[in-house]
Amino acid sequence: MQLASGRSLPYDHLVLATGSRNRKLSIPGADLDGILDLRSLADAEMIKARLKGLAQVVIIGAGFVGLELACVMRDLGADVVVLEAADRPMGRAVTPRMSRYLLEAHAGSGIDFRLRTAVARFHGANGQVTGVETADGSRIDANLVLVGIGAIAEMELARDGGLAVSNGIHVDEYLTTADAAVHAIGDCALLESPATGRKLRLESVQNAVDQARCLAATLSGRPKPYRSVPWFWSDQGDRRLQIAGLTEGYDRLIVRGDVGRGRFSIFCYAGERLLGVESINQAADHMVARRLLAAGVTLAPEQAADLSFDLKSLVVAAGKIPAEA
Repeated sequence: MQLASGRSLPYDHLVLATGSRNRKLSIPGADLDGILDLRSLADAEMIKARLKGLAQVVIIGAGFVGLELACVMRDLGADVVVLEAADRPMGRAVTPRMSRYLLEAHAGSGIDFRLRTAVARFHGANGQVTGVETADGSRIDANLVLVGIGAIAEMELARDGGLAVSNGIHVDEYLTTADAAVHAIGDCALLESPATGRKLRLESVQNAVDQARCLAATLSGRPKPYRSVPWFWSDQGDRRLQIAGLTEGYDRLIVRGDVGRGRFSIFCYAGERLLGVESINQAADHMVARRLLAAGVTLAPEQAADLSFDLKSLVVAAGKIPAEA
């Protein structure tokens, strides 16, 4: 491998852990001061430094980052408008049932959602953003705009090296690229999901850590395929959303708990097979779901719907986890 300085580094194995970068808006006014995104500690500190005296905040994108920022800004007293091009918040991450709950809960706290709304341009004065114009010609005043519209894999190095790339760096179940001496892990890696059968690129702490552990085992002579159950979380005000598994392809939902009190889980099934579980303020359900999915233990839809049924008993009975876990 040759560095920009011209120095060459030999290797037996090369690991690409290049991550991802924020997707940018390429529209008029995007270079105005006061339009920020969040990925690094420096980004967070820059946003924090601008919080005093905020009156109107526009957030573009109703995904994980967008909703988390919206809740923080609303709690600080700002008027918050969330613009989302899709027809529901977190549309790529959660079921429509969970999207509906989050929309109603956050709108009830004073956050103004504008769905099916695309952004056309930014307006400014003296180099500072003053508003956002949507595709229908409407204008929304803003003295701070936060953009959270997804991420793009950092795969240029792999592409320039002749490796297969598309929405990420293509790897097999051992996280190996088309070159047996080159591997990729984390946000930049695109591999086939055993659960869905299609290639996925997951952006999460769990995915990066578990892939690193899996590859470390392979490189130290104990090869094993990557089979970890994906899980995610998001703190949105006083609501903690936790997701275990991947729910793509579900045909049946079971709601367990009290939606009105904001303590419930949604169990997603394809036929009788549990695909994943979305939870709000139900950490115990989330932890059990992760263990059930990892162990391959069957939880019938009728059991999930029965509040008197002890979910953990299934895994305990199978000897997969201790009773006190």
